Amino acid sequence: MDDIQLGFTENNVEYHIKATDEEVTVVAKINNITLTCTGDTFKGTIAEAKLLIKKIIE
Repeated sequence: MDDIQLGFTENNVEYHIKATDEEVTVVAKINNITLTCTGDTFKGTIAEAKLLIKKIIE
């Protein structure tokens, strides 16, 4: 499988996703904060990034 790159913006947070056969990496950016999460699935890795961003900005 080729690498997949996706991106979206939600609640002023930019999410950039890169996936390979082995792992998914999500980079979340808001203001001057950048967070990187790596996992095995799209859903789980995106959820982890969203949870961590929520904890940081609250």
